[in-house]
Amino acid sequence: MSTEEEVISRYLDQQLNKEEVSKLEESLRSNPTLRKKFYRQVNVISALEEKFSVKLPDEKIITLESNQSNHTLTALAACFVVGIGFLIYSFLQKPETLAILVSNENAAWESSLPTTTGSSLVRGTMKLKSGVATIRFSSGAEVTLEAPSEIELKTPMEGKLLSGNVVVNVPESAHGFILSTPSGYAVDHGTAFGVSVNKSGTFSNFKVLEGEISLHSPKGESLFLLEHESATLNLSGISGKSIISAEESPLNLNKGEKNLRIQTDGKCQSVIRNNEIEYLDQDFLMVKLDTGSNPYERRAIFNFKQDQVDWSKIKKSRLRLNLVPCGLGHRVYLPKNNRFKLYALAGFTGVESWKNLKWGEAPTTESATLVGRFEIPRSQERGSITIESNELLEFLKSNNASEYTFILTRETTETKGSGMVHAFASDSHPEASGPTLELSF
Repeated sequence: MSTEEEVISRYLDQQLNKEEVSKLEESLRSNPTLRKKFYRQVNVISALEEKFSVKLPDEKIITLESNQSNHTLTALAACFVVGIGFLIYSFLQKPETLAILVSNENAAWESSLPTTTGSSLVRGTMKLKSGVATIRFSSGAEVTLEAPSEIELKTPMEGKLLSGNVVVNVPESAHGFILSTPSGYAVDHGTAFGVSVNKSGTFSNFKVLEGEISLHSPKGESLFLLEHESATLNLSGISGKSIISAEESPLNLNKGEKNLRIQTDGKCQSVIRNNEIEYLDQDFLMVKLDTGSNPYERRAIFNFKQDQVDWSKIKKSRLRLNLVPCGLGHRVYLPKNNRFKLYALAGFTGVESWKNLKWGEAPTTESATLVGRFEIPRSQERGSITIESNELLEFLKSNNASEYTFILTRETTETKGSGMVHAFASDSHPEASGPTLELSF
């Protein structure tokens, strides 16, 4: 044993006098190597006691004299023991992996957790700012988020949706998975279900797509929901359950040219095949292809009128639409890319005001001319869509009518029921402008 180690051992056995203690304290302040030796020897005793959960025999317990030097050394030792212990604990106790981020579709995140596809995720909160993303919990439960959404990962068998929309798919291995919200939670019993939480977290809507779930409120109320049933949790409890549709759930031109922008002036609306207008909204031009047994197919129809235009002299034409979210259905049940078709007719079709046109009275695509196509990825919920084609230009020039009617349809259908309804702003939309036809002469 070195002289330094002998001095430390004598100190721990309380065999140093006051003068020797003062000398040791001075050496500890100036000698980093000695400090390490001192702290290491002190730490051995604490580690042994913690390891075996018993104290050492009384004769080995250190009782320091109550003088200033001893107090200083004790404080130094205690701080070092706590610090080293915390570092060792942090190193050995690796956070448990709760889930994996299995897919990102045009996703933008705000999160301290990793956000690249394939990343392992530990306990924490993730905020999806845009796009669509899927998280697979270690239990096997998959949660697909639609932006904007915020979720907290709690355990392999529980996630908490703080705001936004998700679809939860739970295999047999994860039966009993819990999706909680600020206003209550749902327990899975072998199912797929959708959840929507408003921004303030005051209420959350649950709808069962397959199987069944049980809802639980903070007040202790509970309610079973079966396939195609929905209910709302709020701070007051659980609302009465209702039957939902099996198909969905409720809701610059060149310089130097003469330019003209024409709007619809209110002559725009959606039509739905079954004429159930409660699934329409005058602020949106809704589009959906539904080939299922319940015909919730929608089309958008709008008119442009301009009497003082010689349409035969236009050089360029563009039709501009603004994509906006309407809150109906889930993007996860759409193809990754969705195709649309734009048809045109020369003349007026009777679109005077919201709700006045029924499906059977609306113009058909068979009687119209295809003038444009475009695609929208399912992860996109906002943006300006511009249709500029030779077909559109030639149609306007050749007919030279004072008024034109357009029909917008979606070519791709949902992959299963409850797929999202695409929506474009109408003239009455509070934030975005309605359809605009831009012409250059």
